[in-house]
Amino acid sequence: MNISKDAGKIVGVFGWAKFRFIGCIVCAVIFIGVAILCFSLMNIPTSREAAHGGAYFDTTGWPVSPFILFMSVGGGLLILAAITLFVARSVKAKYTFTVYEGGIASRCGGKETYIPFRDIEDVYLFSVGRGNYSGELNSLAYRKSRQNDWIIISLLNTDSEKLISLFRQLHAEQRSRALQEKIEQGQKVRFDYVSAKNVWLKRAFALRIADYLKIDASLKPLYLTKEGIVIDEKNIVINKTDCITNDSWVENLYVLDSHGSKKFPMMFPTIISGDAFITTLNNLIKAKD
Repeated sequence: MNISKDAGKIVGVFGWAKFRFIGCIVCAVIFIGVAILCFSLMNIPTSREAAHGGAYFDTTGWPVSPFILFMSVGGGLLILAAITLFVARSVKAKYTFTVYEGGIASRCGGKETYIPFRDIEDVYLFSVGRGNYSGELNSLAYRKSRQNDWIIISLLNTDSEKLISLFRQLHAEQRSRALQEKIEQGQKVRFDYVSAKNVWLKRAFALRIADYLKIDASLKPLYLTKEGIVIDEKNIVINKTDCITNDSWVENLYVLDSHGSKKFPMMFPTIISGDAFITTLNNLIKAKD
């Protein structure tokens, strides 16, 4: 892995939460152990004569034979063990991360990839689990460009909240500087967004994290220029007296004019790289004469 000289110092290292994984493995081992015990009890004699003086089961009043009972219980425990092992695999995060001052390195299957924050075009924030109901943005996916696969930061990573907060802060600062340079040169910079309907549908019906990331077909462009915002072929001129308000990490983003009227309302989680968008737009407003 080649890490840029501009990467700077390591800010944090984030693995995956091993407690749930180890807990699942321990439970599976217990299930298998008890199942083996059940199978060993299947052939214990059910009468004194058959036992020849050894141990036996007095099955008087038993609804089923010990063979059927222990075989059923042992088989059921093996099925539970298999399910628990499957769950153990699913609670193991796919990626682990090392965060540098200037970028982030992800490790997956022995392969490590480093990307400077300023070069990360797409950052997608979304809600999974209980966050679906509260709107808490507790998961993040990023990629260098649309030609690359998403890299996922989830609740399965250790200190995921701290990792996501750190990523958002560093990416917004450094990506916005790179975009500001292009805007000052007279270029328009592109962001993308998805519909609010798309976000709500995924919160309601997505079953896997991969389902949340199936958004490419529905992405629409959103541009920032020296003059302001271009969206759906509409030009929204930004003035020095405008200001941005948003519900922090949650839902709505507004650009207000000097009278408090909404010039640009949008649901924050629908904007890809929304933090970089807000930071860049704030810089544009401050740069107005």
